[in-house]
Amino acid sequence: MKLLLFVLVLLPGLVVGQQPFTYSLKGQLGRVPATATLYLRNNGHVLDSAHVRDGRFAFRGTSQRPQHVQLLLAPTGVLPTVFRNTKSVPADFAELFLEPTPVVLTSDNLLWHATITGGSVNKEYQLFTAQRQDLLDELYGERHPGDATRVITLASYQQERPHHLRLITKFIREHPASWVSLDLLEQRRLGPAQYDEVAPLYALLSPTLRDSAPGRAYGQLVDSLRTVAPGAAAPNLTLATATGKHVSVQDYRGQYLLLLFWSSQWEGGMQLNSLREVCNRYADLPLAVLNVSLDDQQHRKQWLRAVTDRPLPGTPASDLEGLTGRSAQRYHIDQLPQNFLLDPTGRIVAVNLYGEELAKALTKYLPPARTKLTDDGKQK
Repeated sequence: MKLLLFVLVLLPGLVVGQQPFTYSLKGQLGRVPATATLYLRNNGHVLDSAHVRDGRFAFRGTSQRPQHVQLLLAPTGVLPTVFRNTKSVPADFAELFLEPTPVVLTSDNLLWHATITGGSVNKEYQLFTAQRQDLLDELYGERHPGDATRVITLASYQQERPHHLRLITKFIREHPASWVSLDLLEQRRLGPAQYDEVAPLYALLSPTLRDSAPGRAYGQLVDSLRTVAPGAAAPNLTLATATGKHVSVQDYRGQYLLLLFWSSQWEGGMQLNSLREVCNRYADLPLAVLNVSLDDQQHRKQWLRAVTDRPLPGTPASDLEGLTGRSAQRYHIDQLPQNFLLDPTGRIVAVNLYGEELAKALTKYLPPARTKLTDDGKQK
C-alpha cells in the first residue's frame, strides 16, 4: 500500500487523466460596473458564468481533465452573441487552465494583463505563452502586442507559421507528459491539422498522455488524416451545384483540381481573397476549381446569395449537410477554409495553400501560365 501511494504522488497527471476532479477559479478585478459578469468558455462554448461582486468572483465545478479556458468579461452582464458559441474573442480576455490546484486571477485593469497563479499545468502554459511572445518580439524586432490586440494578416500568419511549428515541437519534446502539449495539438495552433505535421508531434507525447481519453481521441484523428494527406487518393464526393446539377470529384480526372471547402457563415476573408487573386492571376492554367460549401439546409439561401454576391473561382457545389455531413467527414474538415490540390490521377499533392504558397504550387505542378498584363503592359 505504501508503494502504491508513493506512485500516485509522483504521477498526479495519471490520476487526473482517469478520474474527475473539482476545480476552483476565483479572483479579484479592478473597478468594474455593478452589472459585470464573467463567462468561462472552452473551445468556443460557454461553460459557466459568475457575477462580479465588489470586484470578486468565483467559479467551481468538476472536470474530467485539465481544461484550457477563456475568461470573458461582459460589463453589462450579457455576453454578446458573437462570443457565446464561437471562437471569436473580444479585445480583452484571459486564458488559463482549470486544474486540480485552485487557480487565482488578479487584475487592476485588463484581463489580458492579469496575474494568474495555480498548479503545474498553468505554470507550463505560462511558460509556453512567454516563449511565444519572445518569438513574436524576435520576428518583429520590438515588443509585439499579443493576439488580443494585433491584426493578423495572411502574410504575417504564413511568416510566423514555420517558427510556431518549431516552437511547439520544442515545447512538446521538453514536456511530453504535459496537458498543455496535448492542448497545443487540439487547439489547432498551427491551423487545420495536417498529417505530416501532427503525426510526429503526437508521437512525442508520453504513453500515459496518449492513453488518456482525449489522447486516444486525438490519436484517432491523426490516423484518419492519412486518408487526406499528400500522396493519398482523394475521397470521392458527389454534390449538387448551385444550379441543381450534380458533380463529383471523379469528374475532374485527367486535370488538376483545386478542391476548396468553405462556408457562407464564415468566409475566411484573408484566405479566400488571396485565393481569388491567385486564381485570377493564373486563369490561363489548366486548373479546375470545385468550391464546396459546408453550409447546411438552414443556410441554403445564404449560400446561394454568397455564390452570386461574392463568387469564388470554379464551380460552386454543396451537400448542404454542414460540418457534420459526408463531405466534411470524408476530408476531416473541422476548420474553414481548407483546400486540396489534386493531380490528374486524383491523388492529393498539396493541402491548405493560399497566397504566394498557392502560386508557387501552381507553377510547380502545372504548365507555365500566360501571365496577365495590365493596360500599360505591366504584369499583374
